[in-house]
Formats: sequence, C-alpha cells, structure tokens
Amino acid sequence: MKTLLLALTIAVTSVSAHAQIIKMKPVLEPIADSIIYQTENVMLVFDRKELADYMNNMDTVLKNGKFDNRIIGSVQLSRLDRNEMANHFLKAYCYLEDSTNKDFSYSTGRMNMLWAEDGGIELPYVEILLPDLLADGRVRITERSSKAYQASYRMIAEPVNGTNFRTYRLNNGKEVFRESTYRAEQLTRR
Repeated sequence: MKTLLLALTIAVTSVSAHAQIIKMKPVLEPIADSIIYQTENVMLVFDRKELADYMNNMDTVLKNGKFDNRIIGSVQLSRLDRNEMANHFLKAYCYLEDSTNKDFSYSTGRMNMLWAEDGGIELPYVEILLPDLLADGRVRITERSSKAYQASYRMIAEPVNGTNFRTYRLNNGKEVFRESTYRAEQLTRR
C-alpha cells in the first residue's frame, strides 16, 4: 500500500512539475496604439486597449472597495492609504484616457516615479496586468538578443510563502516575467 501511494505521489508530482506551454497566434498586423515593456531578455508589446479595459474594470472595483490598496495587490501601491490610492488611480486613469498621451514605454532598467507626470504613472497597473495577458497569449514577445518574435513560451508556477505566482520563460529558459516581483502578497502573509 505504501509503495502504491509513493508511486502515485511521484506520478502526480512529475506531471505537475511540467510547465504549461503557451502558443501565440501568428502576427497578422502591427498594433497601432501599443504599450511596450522591456525586461533584460525580452520586449513585450500589447494593445493599449487592454490596459484601458483593465482600468475601466478597476474603476468600479476600487470604488466598491473604497479604494483599498490591497484590491490591486501591487508592491508599489501597498503603502498608499485610501485617499492616496484614489488620487493615484484617478490620475493614472485620466492620463490613459487622454488620447494625446503616447508615452507608454517601460523598461525594468529605468526607474519610474510612482507619482510621475508622464506614462510612468501607469507602471504599477501594467505590471499587475501583464501576467494575465501573458497567460492568455495576448502579448507579443520579442527576444532582445536575437530580435526574434517568440511563437511560444512557458508558464511555470512559483510557490512563495504558500502562494503560487506565475513565472514566464522563453523556451530557451530565459526569463520573460516573474509575477512575484510585483505582487504585494509576497511581502506579508494575510
């Protein structure tokens, strides 16, 4: 009986240890109004409409939650009180809604101020949205070293303090995005 239980445990563990492969749809047309997020290894590009939809949804959710910063779960926003959270979200929301604003390029190698007067104010929301977009295959990924478009990548669950966060890697093992870096849940247990 112990042998059977051990064999089942090993089988389940080996199956769950495999990464989920996410395949991208072929690139048919360029994204006209895009948001660019660069990491050390890749350049991620997605439609500005994705962020606008997220912000519209969060507008309702945050109002209903009385602008509790834990609703979004961003490390950068975790120190804000309810009034500061409301002001920051409103400022970011208005910046995004203004169609004349085109500065939506971010890099992990460049520092952005939380209360920036430019597109940097959107960064906490972009970093919280990216894992979901990557899971759905709605982000175009270009490897920076080879400039090659990536047709697929892997999603791996990373346990941190009892919570699973998503880590995305290229098929060659280079890191694309690590959700735990930007989530407030990894700082404290609730």
